[in-house]
Amino acid sequence: MISLILLCACENAPEREIIENWSPSQAKVVGYFVTENEVRWKQKEEKFYEDGTQEYAGTFDKEGNRDGEWRFYYPTGQLWSLGSYKNGLKEGKKEVYWPDGMKRYEGQYTNDEKTGVWHFYNKDGSILQKMDFSAATKSSKEN
Repeated sequence: MISLILLCACENAPEREIIENWSPSQAKVVGYFVTENEVRWKQKEEKFYEDGTQEYAGTFDKEGNRDGEWRFYYPTGQLWSLGSYKNGLKEGKKEVYWPDGMKRYEGQYTNDEKTGVWHFYNKDGSILQKMDFSAATKSSKEN
């Protein structure tokens, strides 16, 4: 019984494939593919700067849309942006950082639209601005 569980768990392990290279020894874009019911699809993608530092990483749904968490990095390796997608649309919390790691802004997306209160920060971490993207505020601004 245990060997059957292990066999099933390994069957859908992603297959790493280099899609594009900077050089013979340095990958530029790497895809992770899975096969389910004889259909092969890219589950995850990573892109690297020429020096090997990761530029971004994120996951996809079976239709090839961004789905799940995506992270983007500065060439220094510092986190630049963090956000989530559902069916190719921005969904959930979005955070963006200055090159030194301080938060630049944060907010929420619903169905690819900014929602709720977004906070924008100065480089020293102090609040620069707050913007309300809630439905009630949008409709009052449009009138």
